[in-house]
Order: sequence, then C-alpha cells, then structure tokens
Amino acid sequence: MSTRGIAHRRFAAALLSFVLFVLFLCMPFSSDAKVVFISDPNDLHAGEYTASPLLASKLIKVFDGDIDLFDGSTETYLPIGCTMNNKTMFTVTSKTSGSKIYGYQCYIYANAVYNYLYNEYVGHGNQREYLHSENVLQNAGGTASYEQFKKAGVMCGAYLRTTANSDGSYNGSNGHSLIVLKYDENEITYIEGNGEGIGLVRGAVLSWDVFNARQLSGRSRVICNVTQPTRSYYLSVYGVDYATLSFNIGEATGKTPATMNISYFDTIRLPVPEATPVDPSKIFYGWTAKRNKDGYVATYDKGFVAPSSISNGTAEAKIFKPDRQLPFDLYWSSPDPNAAPGSVGFTFTAVWVDAPKEVTVQGDSGALNATAGVTKRGKDTVFSVNVRNNPGVAYMELRITLSEGLFIESLENGAVLGGMYSGEVITWKMAGNSAAKGILLSAVIRNAEGVKGGTVSYEIITCCGEQGNVNYTAANRSLNVTF
Repeated sequence: MSTRGIAHRRFAAALLSFVLFVLFLCMPFSSDAKVVFISDPNDLHAGEYTASPLLASKLIKVFDGDIDLFDGSTETYLPIGCTMNNKTMFTVTSKTSGSKIYGYQCYIYANAVYNYLYNEYVGHGNQREYLHSENVLQNAGGTASYEQFKKAGVMCGAYLRTTANSDGSYNGSNGHSLIVLKYDENEITYIEGNGEGIGLVRGAVLSWDVFNARQLSGRSRVICNVTQPTRSYYLSVYGVDYATLSFNIGEATGKTPATMNISYFDTIRLPVPEATPVDPSKIFYGWTAKRNKDGYVATYDKGFVAPSSISNGTAEAKIFKPDRQLPFDLYWSSPDPNAAPGSVGFTFTAVWVDAPKEVTVQGDSGALNATAGVTKRGKDTVFSVNVRNNPGVAYMELRITLSEGLFIESLENGAVLGGMYSGEVITWKMAGNSAAKGILLSAVIRNAEGVKGGTVSYEIITCCGEQGNVNYTAANRSLNVTF
C-alpha cells in the first residue's frame, strides 16, 4: 500500500475517533450525571466497598498494585494510577488449580485481580470451567442498572465483561473487563486496566447513564458475563461481616450491658455500665478488650497481644472510652487468614479508677473555688479542673494554655455546668444558676513526638451568676506534666 493510502487511512481513523468523541460529549445525560476517575490508591477506601476486614485488607493490596501478575517469571505491580504496557502479554496462575491463562490489557488485569481476591480466574466466562464461581449475569443486555445488579446479588470484587457480540458471547477484540467495587441507586464504582485504551489502571465512579454510554449501549456492547464466587465459597474465605461484643462490669454490681453484633467498618459508641463499683471511691473510666478466641488483649500500639505481655509491662492494655467514636476497622480483624472474622468475639471489661480527690481550700467565703490536678489513667494524662465551692454560676469563660509540644486530644464536660462550648475559650451558658460541685471539665493531654513534658495551665476569664459577677479563687493554675 502507498504511503498516501496509509496517511489517508490514519486521517480517516483520527476523524472517526474525533466524531465519536464529539457524539459522546453531546449525548443527553441526566442532570445528575457523574464522571470521576481515580488515579491515587489512597482515594479508594476499601472499608466503603466491603464489610469483611479480610477482603478489605486484600483490596488495599490490589489498589497498591499487588495482584500476582507476571511478565514471564517477573512479577509486575500495577498500582492505581499507573499505565500498564498494552503490548505485553501477562500471565495469571489460578490459586486453586495452578492452571495458567495469558492475555493483555484490561482482560488480564481484571482476571488477575479476581484471581487474587477469589483464588481462580474467569477467563472467557465459561462457567463450566469454574471451581467455585458462578455467572450471576450473562448476556444481560446493553443497559446496566442498580435494580439489575441488586436482583442478581452482584458483590464487591465481581468480574464484569462486556462484548460487541449481540448474543452476549465473548469477543476478544471488542469488549472490556473490569472489577466492580460497589454500586447504589445513583452510581457504580469499579477499577480497570487499560482505561481509555491507553493502559491506564484507575478507579472510576460513574452514574449509571454515563456507565452505559461509556461501557455498554454507547459503544454497541452488551454484558457478556458478571462473575463472582458462590455464596458458600465466599463465606468459607471471608466469613460473615460482623463480630459479637459482650461486656463484663468487673469489680462492680449492677446491670451488664447487652451483647452487641457489630458490622465491620461501622462506627459505634461503647455503652456506660449501669453499675456501682465494689469500692465506693472508684469511678468508671472505660473498657479493656479481649479477643475470645485466644484471650489476646487490645493494646495502644501493638495490636492484640498475649496477656503475659500486659502483666510483664512490655505492652499496655488499651482503654476504650465510651464517649468517643470507635471505628470497628481492620484493627479488630482476625490474625488467622483462614478464620471467619465473624467467629471472633470480643469481651470488654470495665475499668474502675480512683475518683479525683477534692482539694480542701482554706477560707471559703461563698465565692466559687476552683483547683486543678493532673492524673494518670492508663495511657492517658488527664488534666481536670474541680469546683470545691459554688455559690451559683450561670455563665463562665475559661482558657487552657499548653506549653509547646503539648495538645488536647479530647475535652469532656463535668457535672458542674451545662451548655459547654469548646474553642480557644471554653464557655458555659446556663439558663439559670448552678450550685453543683465536682469536676468542671477534664482534658486528655497528649505530647508531640520527642516531647517528654511541659506545663498546662488554666485561667478563669469570666464568672457570672444571674445576679451579676461571682468572685472566684483559682488554685493550682499551672501544673507540670511528664510523659
């Protein structure tokens, strides 16, 4: 063929591509059309796509490029955001049978991901060759929808193949493969290799109409197959998606909180026991956590450890406060890759600590009297302001000042004044006077790396009752803290 003919064909192909691109831009999408492409692994959040901590941990590795894909004998990593070589034939080896498939671009990428997650590849979608997978959709038309996926039970990690063959059969030269992460009434989220036909490995969040335009009807394609593990196999590998929490009130009498079934990646608040400590000088502080299967105890920085590590001082049991949000994340997953996470229950045991001691201040004359103290409660360094005498206060402003390298991790209101607003200046606003005594506030103090100690101080700026200003005495206004 002459160079003139080649040039003419190239020009015609370029023109056709441009026309198709313009037609795509002119397609009548709905007002809520969405197109988001993701090129950073950190922008894909595994906990949003699955409630299984074990599957989530594998997805994180997938996003970072570890999918057990080989170029000959060399493993190739394809993290989200990279560009794969479209001319390289890669190999995927079944994690169940040991058989191999070879392929290019989106096809081999999606098969590698599916094999990494579910221990076999899909190939051309011939389910007679599956060992523990099934096609939940096949020859399913050119329009995908939430209702269709929901009815079929499409799950996280499902393999989707499109085809230009109207009968839904596999087409190796005109089709696309991708891995579904999640979907809802409005949109679908997936990952793919060879995005835009130029090798992009990326995530995508598309509204259904845009997805159909880019992947199915808009390209004269239909769904060839959607493949995923059978339910029984999925459960055998990744288990159920919740864990059971039970509670022990320890050295106290009263009502034990009810057992809770918590889905992984939910955020919860632990209960406060309706109990009274055996020692009346104690107060409830929080919960320690033990994994029932092996008796291991939760720690601050070492995960779950043997109880002996707690008793010999090489690790410190973590105290979970009931007033803080607790994400039930990968920290709580089973260390045994063959164990179903739902089979691992946890027992939380109440921790009772010494109540703050009131400081006796001589010469109380009816004015408000405040004093401060610093106590250690487990790993926490707690600064508290206590009110010893209170003639009646409706409004107060107080400032806490920390030396460099110290900061407040959490601030809790006490029982003296209600309506606390925290900021640079902590403010209480009451509808009427309160004459209560006890803890005004408590603050957990943390230190920056390398900072071994410092000072924490407080200042009462304003103190008023319904009748006007209230005189006050502030003791122990500056205290040393060490870590």
